Amino acid sequence: MNNSLLSEIKFSIQKYELKGRKVNSVYFGGGTPSLALPSTFSKILETISQECYLPTDAEITMEGNPTSTESTTLTEFHSTGINRISLGLQSLNPKDLKLLGRDHSVNEGVKALEMAKQIFGDQNVSFDLIFGRMGQEIEQWKNELKTALEIASDHISLYELTVKAGTPIYNDVKLGKYTVPNSDIMADMYETTIQVTKEFGFEQYEVSNFERKGKYSKHNFGYWSGLDYLGIGPGAHGRIYDPLIGTRIRTYNILHPEEWMTQCEEIEHGLRKFTQMSMKDIKEELVLFGLRTRIGIPCSRFKLYSNNEQELEQFLNMEKVNNYVQDGFLIWNKELNENNKNNENDILSEREEFREELKNGGLRPTEKGLAVIDEIIPRILN
Repeated sequence: MNNSLLSEIKFSIQKYELKGRKVNSVYFGGGTPSLALPSTFSKILETISQECYLPTDAEITMEGNPTSTESTTLTEFHSTGINRISLGLQSLNPKDLKLLGRDHSVNEGVKALEMAKQIFGDQNVSFDLIFGRMGQEIEQWKNELKTALEIASDHISLYELTVKAGTPIYNDVKLGKYTVPNSDIMADMYETTIQVTKEFGFEQYEVSNFERKGKYSKHNFGYWSGLDYLGIGPGAHGRIYDPLIGTRIRTYNILHPEEWMTQCEEIEHGLRKFTQMSMKDIKEELVLFGLRTRIGIPCSRFKLYSNNEQELEQFLNMEKVNNYVQDGFLIWNKELNENNKNNENDILSEREEFREELKNGGLRPTEKGLAVIDEIIPRILN
């Protein structure tokens, strides 16, 4: 596996002409990467450093399972260069952990979190929870969330339960064994989530992600902002500019590990297929993803990704955009100035890392708009 991973990294860097390019983040996720040997991560990061520019402040995250995060192992992972960990706690309710198919207990999850904070630092640990679980009521979620935020570091991901066809939960719900909250209760749970996280000093920077003290995930934010990313390993997806074709592509790797390794041994990569992104695809994705964040879509970013051929307002249905602005769902500014920079809905605009990109304005959702952004986006696209 190690040789195949390193081979695919080197191949991809050469193919997409990434030699010497700055890497903002590295994310070890999918499956349970914390089950791998620390030496695997050392070799991967060493290869990336040799081929690209991996600065000392790059965010290097590993997803961890509470049952595979012993103190000595976490210390070894940290020594490889991993500087951030995201734990899959999912619930602080013992019964619901079992329903979700998790093999850790609440105590194991909390213990893993405390160990991670000691090793990686209190500001470099995140975990996730799922709300809208089977039979869950609003007050139950509120109490659980408060408990979670009392032990949280400065980042947390809070996801609404998605019941996917073919999963055990889907079958149980379909058979009436369990019930999930209806859409009205889900909406109330979401509002409760926003309210409670605020009480604990967290800011919502993306639909499902919350941070305080500026500790947003660079990797998450880069993904939603439309940056390139390489997908390495079995089942990995990527989005990258292909200089040979002259456009962006989406990449999809072979899912089965053994088949992926076999192909890597033969042709140095495990790519299953790729699809070209048209200019319309690129622009629509910027809107779809950008409006999931509180920074939204800066005009300068949209113009850059459209090869300076189109302004953001030319791509959108501005009549509908203006209606949403008037109703308090969106913010539209052609420039960031003293009159709007302190708007409570522009919580990210004051941060130095965003000010340059925001100086020419853009389109952003308000807190109210973010709650229904999936309904808004299709209506403002021409």
